[in-house]
Amino acid sequence: MDKPKKEIALIGAGKIGKGYTADLFSEAGYHLIFLCHSLKQAEAMRAQGSYTIFKYRNGQEAPEEYQISDFEAYSTAAEYEQCLAVLARVRYATVHVYPGAFQAIGHMVGDAIRRRVAEGNADTLDLMLCLNYIDADRILKRYIEERLETEEERRYFAEKVGVGMALTFRWGAEPQPWMLQKDPLCACVAESPDLPVDAEAFRGAVPPGVALRPLGKMRERLAYKLWGGNVSSAILANLSMQRGYAYTGEGREDDEIYLASVLGTREAEFGFDQVYSLTPAEKAENVRGRNHGERPREQVRQEQGYQGMDPVTRVGADPARKLARQDRLVGPAIACMRAGRIPFFLAKAAAAGFYFKNPADASACEIQDYIARRGIEAAVETYCELDLTDPAEQALYQLILAHYYDMSGEDPITLPYFKQ
Repeated sequence: MDKPKKEIALIGAGKIGKGYTADLFSEAGYHLIFLCHSLKQAEAMRAQGSYTIFKYRNGQEAPEEYQISDFEAYSTAAEYEQCLAVLARVRYATVHVYPGAFQAIGHMVGDAIRRRVAEGNADTLDLMLCLNYIDADRILKRYIEERLETEEERRYFAEKVGVGMALTFRWGAEPQPWMLQKDPLCACVAESPDLPVDAEAFRGAVPPGVALRPLGKMRERLAYKLWGGNVSSAILANLSMQRGYAYTGEGREDDEIYLASVLGTREAEFGFDQVYSLTPAEKAENVRGRNHGERPREQVRQEQGYQGMDPVTRVGADPARKLARQDRLVGPAIACMRAGRIPFFLAKAAAAGFYFKNPADASACEIQDYIARRGIEAAVETYCELDLTDPAEQALYQLILAHYYDMSGEDPITLPYFKQ
């Protein structure tokens, strides 16, 4: 049987892989090859042969429902050779995994490059990284390079393999119980008509016929997506968790949390402008990824529909990553401090992140264990990656701690807040 003329490897089969990139490439007639970690998931996908996407449009109460088929699925953990064979022949791949998988994925791509060289495959391989993580491309490149042994392999990587960021503007959520009853492998997403990709990173042609939006200055655009858009969701999720809400829609109805999400986003916008250079027109191209922004609460409520029932545990998942120095809260907060603006609401949301508790979230459990062993002062310094010898970062550290203790509800006499 001849291999399909158009095919793509999708590394990761979560909400973005199954509900976003698979949708766009399937619509363009591409054969899909999922490379997921879990053997159980790969076997289930192969056995079922199709899965359902439930897609919500803005303000739509009931989702559209349609099937994705014409795919293969392999486990990167248990079927490594099959995964290498795929990556040794395809010209395109998308990556949508958590940062903890970067090393394994980078090494797998490196092994595939070695095989491409050994087999004389002169075609290009372009990776589109659908990751909300600044510097993900640089990190992945480093792990790829660790596997390359010869000058020929390194030259192939430099000349034939593109590694570029993509902006994931399609929201994904946990499927509702009635959806899972229909199809346990389903994906639940909101509409976004295309996928912005790094036009400057491609070594071959941008995949023809696919709803991709090639753009330049992708590093700046990703930062703007995080600091100018995703930051609102982070504020909303952290403060909602700290207040005991289960869903983001509940938190948005809390006037104090809603105020913090809007004004904190303004702080983050200010911080962005101190570090990055995007013109108003370039920012406008990112508007699809903006989250809430300056729109009235009622408008956001109407536009979001089912998203209002998005679990706080999903929106705020992996708090260790989201509290990191370059990410959506601390990154713009540091920029604000250096420019003389106090990031009151960003610091408040960061403090709330240290109250984020979910037994099913390894990152959240790690932070709570660290606080229990070392204390909140050490936790803020470590997870926010602050340099306490820097006056601006020392001041931000104090502001985050002050918010943390303000939220504690404990007897102030018992608190160790800067006790001498």
